[in-house]
Amino acid sequence: MKTNFFLFAICFVFIFTSCSNDDDGGGSDMVSLVGTWELTSATGALPVDLDMDGNASTNLLEELSCFEDTIVVNDDSTYTQDVTEITVDVEPGIPPVITADCTGNTLMETGAWSLDGDQLTFTPTGMDPTMVTVILTQTTLSFTDTVEDLGQIDLVFTRQ
Repeated sequence: MKTNFFLFAICFVFIFTSCSNDDDGGGSDMVSLVGTWELTSATGALPVDLDMDGNASTNLLEELSCFEDTIVVNDDSTYTQDVTEITVDVEPGIPPVITADCTGNTLMETGAWSLDGDQLTFTPTGMDPTMVTVILTQTTLSFTDTVEDLGQIDLVFTRQ
């Protein structure tokens, strides 16, 4: 079955977060998510050979080096995200054979976010809200997500 979606479509929205002045009244030690974040690590639980080079890896960005995901988090509780569109082909079997390739297009997503402690709720425009648990430092934002056919993926975005 050939599906045209972004491999990290589930992850691409999970990043839209920020700590603004009206969040939970935190002090100056609160780390702000406002800014630009770039996906720098995507590690799967299971090794895959998305690029069909004969070498399976849990490093999904190595397997699909053309994939990029950049999120701009705004202090007005909105975000924009530019993510590489990819074509994914899943051949049934045990295990299924999953291949992927970038289409050359960049997709733009917009939406709203809210943050309560480490619980991020995001609502992409025209879609239902989703909540994830995030770990935030001054330079990185990370969380674990589940992607169909690939299982759990640990994602790390780095502040630009």
